[in-house]
Amino acid sequence: MILAFDTATDRLTVALGTADTIIAEINEDAPRAHLSRLLPAIDTLVKTAKIKLSDIDQIAVGIGPGSFTGLRIGLATAQGLAHGLDRPLIGVATLDTIAAALAGQGDTDIYPVLDAKRREVYTAGYDRDGNRLTEYLVFDPKALAENLAALHKPILMAGDGLTAYSSIFTDKPGSGVTLADPSLWPPRASVLIRLAEDKIYKGEVGPYFKVLPIYIRPPDAQETAKREK
Repeated sequence: MILAFDTATDRLTVALGTADTIIAEINEDAPRAHLSRLLPAIDTLVKTAKIKLSDIDQIAVGIGPGSFTGLRIGLATAQGLAHGLDRPLIGVATLDTIAAALAGQGDTDIYPVLDAKRREVYTAGYDRDGNRLTEYLVFDPKALAENLAALHKPILMAGDGLTAYSSIFTDKPGSGVTLADPSLWPPRASVLIRLAEDKIYKGEVGPYFKVLPIYIRPPDAQETAKREK
């Protein structure tokens, strides 16, 4: 049984179960509220499942890219639980989780976009089956729209970056972009569980303290660390 959660966006998602059976899941808007809501949400799931924390076999956490504050809260909580319970910790990229939820919906590449602030978005390219084709990237939305149009192929998009920038992608001449249903834009912990199980099956599990967030803009991460001292 896996406890999974992702706090990289303004959406809090927490789930408990396996890829075949999700016992319980919580998905709620939590802008700037992950610190106060994450542990109560975990407690609610454990009580709903009528188990103890010690009954959990593995812990999975979203590692971004995304909100620096959200990532720190999620990862610190996950590492604390992994250490306290002596359980494996699996990190899964938030962009991978969103892309996996869109896999198999058609003969189209997948480009999730997350709001990176500073009028930029985080993204990566995936094939129709959710296999990642590119590195994790940060883009000006207009530049990304131009690059996607130049691919001359159908593109399926999701993610909270579309909240502010959807028209930039859909209105680009020659664009083959289709937007996924908004219900599929946020990451889902139930999907994170499936990806975590795949990593476990492949033996891609190491010490919990080596699970680190994805920071695409290193200067931002360094500046954040300075402010925390």
